[in-house]
Amino acid sequence: MTSATSQAQPAVAAVIGGTRGLGHQLAVRCRDAGLRTFVYGRSVHDLPPERSRGFEPRELDLCDADSVASADVSLPGPAYVFWVAGAFLKKPLAKTEDAEIDGLTDLLLTGPLKLLRRMLAAAPSSVRLVTIASSSGWKRRENESLYCALKAAQATATRGLVPELVEAHPANQVTLIQPGGLAVPDFHTGLEIDYGTMMDPAEVAGIIWDLAHSQRESFREVQILRSREPGQEGVPQVSFGPRLPEPPL
Repeated sequence: MTSATSQAQPAVAAVIGGTRGLGHQLAVRCRDAGLRTFVYGRSVHDLPPERSRGFEPRELDLCDADSVASADVSLPGPAYVFWVAGAFLKKPLAKTEDAEIDGLTDLLLTGPLKLLRRMLAAAPSSVRLVTIASSSGWKRRENESLYCALKAAQATATRGLVPELVEAHPANQVTLIQPGGLAVPDFHTGLEIDYGTMMDPAEVAGIIWDLAHSQRESFREVQILRSREPGQEGVPQVSFGPRLPEPPL
């Protein structure tokens, strides 16, 4: 990660989980900013042309160890790496199957960490890691113990990476985003939700891009939560710094 000449190369972007929702909107932001944009996902080759134009697809199944081990991790230049891939599960732990625990853990935590390990080891230049965790990592929830635990672990792993990345390259940066309440219907499968009171993924992606692009310090943690004020429902509210975990009900 210490090649001086590579800093003259144009920046690129890698979006881990860029085929739908917030990840897709972040990929659009990177592409529209003129970055060569690599999109990772299981269904990346199934995207219709109007949703994949300008992207360079890289097939990846985070729940498949062979797929993670063989995925293309080349990043030809300074790179924005967005860790976005995720899925939601609202279920009492006692009713959760072993396969659900293994699958969600691979998707939200171990799969991305294995991919990041390969990316960081191979990166020829600086990396700006932007992790999309969740306010569920610190907010009180019901019947979401597995999901909340994994999101909290994702945030903790990201904070722990900061000294490693700064030591590896002085230009490396880390941005930890803790959003909550995004209007992505196919994310909250099987739940009855009023998406009109939730945040627009495209608007949130714009906020995240501006935060990451303007960051100068090595680490920044940001909360992006939806307003619940009458007449302002779903409007993103941005604040900085970590939050203490809320006690259970």
